[in-house]
Amino acid sequence: MWDAIVVGGGLAGWTAGIRAAQRGKKVLIVTEGVGTLYYFSGIFDYGDVEGLRHLPKHPYSLFDAETIDRGKHFIQELCPEYIETNKFQHALTVLGTVRKGDLMPRSMVLPDRQEQGTFVLLVPEGLKDFFPEIVVSNMAREFPGWQVKVKRVHTEILGEWERMGKSASGIDYAAIWRSKEGQNLLAQEIETIRREQQGAGSKAERIAVVLPSLVSEYFDASRTKIYGKDYPLPVLEMSSFIPSPHGRYFAEYLKHQFTDLGGELMIGARAAALTGEPLSDKEPKSCREIIVHSMGKVLHLKAKTFILATGGLLGGGIKVGRERKSIQEDVFDLPLYVPQEWSASQFFAPQPFAQIGVETDSCLRPLDTKLGQVIWDNVHVVGRMLAHWDPWTQRCGGGVSVTSGCAAAEMI
Repeated sequence: MWDAIVVGGGLAGWTAGIRAAQRGKKVLIVTEGVGTLYYFSGIFDYGDVEGLRHLPKHPYSLFDAETIDRGKHFIQELCPEYIETNKFQHALTVLGTVRKGDLMPRSMVLPDRQEQGTFVLLVPEGLKDFFPEIVVSNMAREFPGWQVKVKRVHTEILGEWERMGKSASGIDYAAIWRSKEGQNLLAQEIETIRREQQGAGSKAERIAVVLPSLVSEYFDASRTKIYGKDYPLPVLEMSSFIPSPHGRYFAEYLKHQFTDLGGELMIGARAAALTGEPLSDKEPKSCREIIVHSMGKVLHLKAKTFILATGGLLGGGIKVGRERKSIQEDVFDLPLYVPQEWSASQFFAPQPFAQIGVETDSCLRPLDTKLGQVIWDNVHVVGRMLAHWDPWTQRCGGGVSVTSGCAAAEMI
């Protein structure tokens, strides 16, 4: 029997699994895939923590400030290159605009906009869904004291693709930049840029190379750091677009961190149901096991505690029937908070459907709000499955997932 079974392999699920394993618990993660991690931009957003903590039903209201800070420290210990930023520090999006972030890698932090210098945008040939003209225009507006230049880079590694007219995704190029051949190519291109700019009279310390689809060594799952080359100029990473190279390598990194701690993993498995019984006539039920479908087999997996991290509507943890006549949580069949109106007429307005989820007590145990009772005594709900928050307009997706995942793990 496991101390805990985590159902779901998104950010909240991996956080819960790793934190529990760090505490010496015997943990199994059951997941169909990587959830929405392939949407991860490389930046953790926490939002206005104090303001959100005072919203009566927001997940942050379940935690004190110390618990939320512990989640941040968990990420920084897991990925030491991540720093907590201030209001003056920003990262660059794939459109060349700037965005805030609460935790981001050092290699994404932009220089002060009041400085002057030269950005050289290194554009990989054939990169799909990347528009350098738009990037240059936006960067020039965001950094009026900086020159923005473009240098295109050709790689023979994708020569056959180019001959077929096939474009490369960000994930394809990220794999190249992390290879020995790709590292050598980048070093040569950046050395050429350094010489050209110095020949034009630019100061080396005022030159920064900007590169899309680069994921530096902080997500080194193998821990060999074969691609940790030093470059002759500073290199700035842009945040990722979809499919996200940062998300891909972060998912791989989390998997290795978890298994290195002794955690067990079941990928490609779907949790379908559970069994349990009341502790007593007036107490909540205790979950005994979950029923999992894996590789054509039906497995009955027992644990002392269960953590539900299957995501919300986008993650597939909440299923919607035809014409919204039925909506349900897919594993434990938990009651959901569902607003009367699902959408707002303005596209960029807060959308009510983002609030759909499971309501819990302060220990993240699911509630039957009509009766005011805990449903399952040994089940904790984390991440996007929690009700009453909006990761987009409140800009707190990473914060809620990490905080709730860590908190649940520390209750085991």
